[in-house]
Parts: sequence; C-alpha cells; structure tokens
Amino acid sequence: MLVDGATFSIRSGDVLCIVGPSGGGKSTLIKAVLGLSRFTSGKLSFDGQTVTRPLDRAHRRLRRAAQAVFQNPVAALNPHMSVLDGIAEPLAARGMPASEWRARCVDLAGRMGLPAEILSRRPSQISVGQCQRACLARALTTEPRLLFLDEPLSALDAIVQKQVADLLERIHRETAATLVLVSHDLRLVRRLGTQVAVVDKGRIVELCDVDRFFTTPHHPEARRLVESFHSREARRTALMRAPSDVAAKVVG
Repeated sequence: MLVDGATFSIRSGDVLCIVGPSGGGKSTLIKAVLGLSRFTSGKLSFDGQTVTRPLDRAHRRLRRAAQAVFQNPVAALNPHMSVLDGIAEPLAARGMPASEWRARCVDLAGRMGLPAEILSRRPSQISVGQCQRACLARALTTEPRLLFLDEPLSALDAIVQKQVADLLERIHRETAATLVLVSHDLRLVRRLGTQVAVVDKGRIVELCDVDRFFTTPHHPEARRLVESFHSREARRTALMRAPSDVAAKVVG
C-alpha cells in the first residue's frame, strides 16, 4: 500500500494508536519510520533533527532509540537461537559481551513473566504467548525511547491477550517510553491510547485524542470503526448480563 499524506507528531511519553481497515497502510507507515520500507518524499524529524533521506545519520539515530514488536512473535525470533539468546540479540549486535547482558536479560525475561527454566529452549518449544513475552523483553533490552507495536495481540488467544495487554500497560507506566501501536483491537486502543490516527487508503484521515475518537469521530471511516466497536461492546455486555442458561445457548 502506497502511503501518501500521513502527517502526524507524537509527544514524548504518549501512546499513538494507528487504526483503520486492513490494507490501509498502517504497517507500511511505521515500517517507513523504522527504515524497513523506503520512503521517497516527505520529512521525518526526531529530537529536532530532520531525516533528509532513508538511513542517514538522523534516521540511524532514531532507529537506535527505537525498538519494535510485530504480530507474529514466533517468526520474529530466530528459530536456531535459545529464547535467552534471542532476547539478547539487540545487545549482542551492539557489541555487549554475554558476561554483561546475561543477568540483565534473565531479569527482563522474569519481569515479562517468563520462567527461567524455558530460557534455554528454542522458540518452537514454547507457547506463542511466551514468544510474544520474549519479543517484548528483547525490545526493552536497549531501554528504547520509542516502542513500535504492530498488532501485538492478534496472534494470541483471548486469555493471553488480556495478560499481554496488562503487560503493555505496565511497560508504558514503568518505562515512560513513547508507544506507537497499530491495532484493530479498539478495546486496547481505548485502554492504552492518548492519540488516535485513522489511516485509510494510505492517508491519515483523522487524528485526535482518544476520548474524542470514541465520542465524536468525524471522518466516515472513523465513525464506522467506533460504531462497530460500540455494537460489539453492547453485545458483549448483554451476553455477560444474560442468565447462564441463555449465555450457554448463545455460546453453543
């Protein structure tokens, strides 16, 4: 998807949530910021320095301050490495010896809810939820100022989604990092977000604070997203309030 007309800014410590229909350009936008997709025009500024071309000095500085977590945690980890070595990849790439990173990474893994006994296993030997926790731990090893999260819950089941959402909230509270979250999950957006950018057909068609997005969306695509969300939440609430025998019939 070609992204054109995506103008936005992020305040330090904010959580910018990028939402919109599938194929609208959400992931392409953050990949361009990270240098994983090339951009051919426009300006990108970080800490007062402007990126004049992909991967110039200012862009490398931004990338060094950032980390990313993607939606397929199993594919994001090297299958030939242990979980612990996978967590340590960013530090090893920066030349830190294992004698220095090992204790730090074991501690981070524990804070992400990973028991020490699984750290010697390969990614294929642990659950998808544990892989995502490992990816979060890996992203935090360099103490990033910017953390990009591309559909971090989509590959997880409902129970693990709740656990990882709790973890994301704690990460933001404890690190004060600036988060950029791409998500179809508007419950997560409402819980974590401070700003919302609606991307449709490669353009940001609405940019506002999270409260206004959920109460008075302006653009038709923003209204569609919010109306659909409110309808799902109403059905969820009705089901939770239904007598147990009725709920069982609905679920069955």
